[in-house]
Amino acid sequence: MAERKRSNDGSKETEKFVSDTETPDQGGRAGGDLQKDVGTQDAMRRAEKGEDGVTRVTGEDKRNHGEPS
Repeated sequence: MAERKRSNDGSKETEKFVSDTETPDQGGRAGGDLQKDVGTQDAMRRAEKGEDGVTRVTGEDKRNHGEPS
């Protein structure tokens, strides 16, 4: 790993590259069919049961879309 060097003038160069805008909390329906279906499953689960959490792609999802599991 590269060694980090502090600037001589005391400036923080990281702030030039990192913004304060919020990032989206989920991918939603963006992407291919597999991503859309998993996003829909997650939205339905949240609407019906009110559960928060992570919805992961399962082997069944992959098989339904012709991908190797």
